[in-house]
Amino acid sequence: MVRAFEASADDYFVKPVAVHFFHLNARHHTLGILESSKNGIHHMMVEANFLDDVGQGYDIAQLTPDLVAQTLGRHINDHMTSFYSHNPSNFMVEYGWGGRSIDVDNWKPMEVVEGPSLWGHERMWLPPEGRAVSRNLRMKAASEGLRIPIDVQDGGYKIAPGTCILWDSISEAKKRGYA
Repeated sequence: MVRAFEASADDYFVKPVAVHFFHLNARHHTLGILESSKNGIHHMMVEANFLDDVGQGYDIAQLTPDLVAQTLGRHINDHMTSFYSHNPSNFMVEYGWGGRSIDVDNWKPMEVVEGPSLWGHERMWLPPEGRAVSRNLRMKAASEGLRIPIDVQDGGYKIAPGTCILWDSISEAKKRGYA
């Protein structure tokens, strides 16, 4: 018996380009449909187990002129930290880490108005007007202080001793009644 896959709708963007996302499992999205002047595959994604793999891959990719199609950055909707590179088959490969899992039974599709990326991801493949829209969305997210927790696999992290030396000292002073 052949079983058809049933995809459920996720969120979508309309700026800087229209993109609709769909999931088959708890991974935020399995498929994205992007409005583009190109007929074909826009990109495929490979998720690494370690953030350092992505950073080192980014360093290596930058050694080849014009290989990086989209700079290192972090997506708002799926929380992926990634970069995109061109490949010989005329579509991009996204190499990332930290993808979001969702509760498929309670997920509500929505428009993401803050833009596709929290920071980074300068889209070299967009025309200048689209790059400006994308950049303005990132600058607005930064000015509003938008922050998103990271998603890590159990055991793939170590709790740091403190958030910030200044913050820790202020907190300690408050506990002791000095502030």
